[in-house]
Amino acid sequence: MTRAAERSAFDNIARNAIAARLAHINSRFIFGWTSRSRERSMASDRGGGKIRLGILGASANPFAWASAAHIPALKSLPEYELVAVASRNQENADAAAAKHGIPRAYGDYHEMLAQPDLDMIVVSTSSAHHHEFVMPAIAAGKHVFCEWPFGTSMVQAIEMRDAAKTKGVRSLIGLQNRCAPIVAYIRDLIAQGYVGTLWSVNFDRANDQTARMSVSQAYVDFLEHANAGLRIMGGHALDTLAAYVGEFADLQAYMEIGMKEIRIDTGEVVPMTHRDHILVQGRLESGAVASIVMKQNSPTYKPFHLEISGSGGALIITTEGDLDPSERHPGVPNDYLIYGTPKLGAPFEPLTIPAEYKTVPRDTPDTQPLNVAQMYQAFAQALFDDRPGPLDFDHGVLRHEQLATIERAAASGERQRLGG
Repeated sequence: MTRAAERSAFDNIARNAIAARLAHINSRFIFGWTSRSRERSMASDRGGGKIRLGILGASANPFAWASAAHIPALKSLPEYELVAVASRNQENADAAAAKHGIPRAYGDYHEMLAQPDLDMIVVSTSSAHHHEFVMPAIAAGKHVFCEWPFGTSMVQAIEMRDAAKTKGVRSLIGLQNRCAPIVAYIRDLIAQGYVGTLWSVNFDRANDQTARMSVSQAYVDFLEHANAGLRIMGGHALDTLAAYVGEFADLQAYMEIGMKEIRIDTGEVVPMTHRDHILVQGRLESGAVASIVMKQNSPTYKPFHLEISGSGGALIITTEGDLDPSERHPGVPNDYLIYGTPKLGAPFEPLTIPAEYKTVPRDTPDTQPLNVAQMYQAFAQALFDDRPGPLDFDHGVLRHEQLATIERAAASGERQRLGG
């Protein structure tokens, strides 16, 4: 069966849009952002203008993602003022506000949206509620951040993107690893010819949290419904790889079930049917070949391992030990070991990320908040400069379409093209 027979007219239109979008991202973000974001904070240059935020999804729990990453990141940046928090009830909102020193607390999300002095809303909730909370924020005329995976489907992602464009508000998607200091550093090394002509890329990304955690039946149901192995981990991994070395031009994919059952918090053993081991391989737009293996429920001592090889040298980025998200996060320099050789056959030597690649204030923690802070900083700079910003909802739709392409490749057993 030909691709034309397999795909609808909508898919063909979407593919053409992706091609234009990829070219736009490569020109304005991957190359442009790394140099622009080494400038001073735009808020300081503007004499103290701030983006005033309300956050949904924060709690008094210090290990919740909003508490561990978003709030300390935003508090470290002079461009922002965190002024409100909303939760599903007033008690939870009050507890979060007291814990994090946020002036206002709302037990009604829509009451927070009605506040005229809020410029932007941060939606840091589970993906099942992204669309539910993002759409009214857009309708209220607020700029909006949404965590990845940006809803539960491409249909929802497109609706959110189109609503933001129609309303004329700025958008930001939670693929913050693209903004990590290590990504800018490695991209610069490649651009400067450290490895010569890029030949091949091998990326291994593993996460055994589900195997280690005590999970509920509701969480297992979420994994099944959201195809979390691909949508969540796969989206982050694919975007990280693209940030390092560029986008796939064509690909093949295989998706398999590794963990077939799990003991939940009630002691019951229940089946797991979502595909948690994924292989994607193909050709990059640069002409190099690449493969990425994502293992969601696999114990490993190397949760992140990336090898980049070229005609003149090679780079290895890896991490040792268990990657506990409550303590650290992929993209943090201290988590990584970087080795490189600018000459084939020469021994690898350790490399250190230069300090200037951390563009946010020096007191920003080098743990979960770092990449998030650099993402928010880039967004603020673009907003203050009145130019297109990085990681907008277009970017989120692009990733959803690429993940759908991977699913088609796995289902059909046939190579799929992207961006053309």
